[in-house]
Amino acid sequence: MRKYFLLIAVIALVVAACTKEAGVGGGTQNPGDTTGLPGSGSGNKDSVVTFTDLKFALTPASESYGRVFSSFKGNVYLDNDIPDTLGKYIDLAFNNFGSFSMFFTSPNDETFDLNIPGSLTTLVRNLVPSDTFNVNSFDTITHASTLRQLTITTDDETFASADMPLVVFFQNGFGKKGIIKVTAITGDYIVADVKVTY
Repeated sequence: MRKYFLLIAVIALVVAACTKEAGVGGGTQNPGDTTGLPGSGSGNKDSVVTFTDLKFALTPASESYGRVFSSFKGNVYLDNDIPDTLGKYIDLAFNNFGSFSMFFTSPNDETFDLNIPGSLTTLVRNLVPSDTFNVNSFDTITHASTLRQLTITTDDETFASADMPLVVFFQNGFGKKGIIKVTAITGDYIVADVKVTY
């Protein structure tokens, strides 16, 4: 009789162990994965990511400076060095039609001369009046809640080198909002800092 009791006890332990393992490994009773995609901005943190001294090329196909930016990777990519798998994480593209007509745009905008597979639409507001947002306020931003309050629609405007320093608002395809602070221009590139929601 004890043998049968022992056998039943062992079977019960095995079943219990398997049930626990299934629950830990993703059993049917577990809630779905709610982790946000990289770059989705769906986290609950009120934090801002800052990128400084980014250099955007004034001319296409520069071998030294890129024209497209990813806040997910924190990089500005050369025209010929954009990874195929990175398309949906490219937030911005920079276009230069002369010192009086420069602008940031969506990487899939028809005015941009590169085809970036998988890129999503970014809303970009290039003309931000100082009474809407003062360029000096950029450095004081430390909370994502400030960025999330921005109203951003694509305005199809441009800026000139004489306008610097200036700010540009954007909202990427994942809904992350950010501000670009364009600080300077050289013969080869513009210099910018970016703050974006986490």
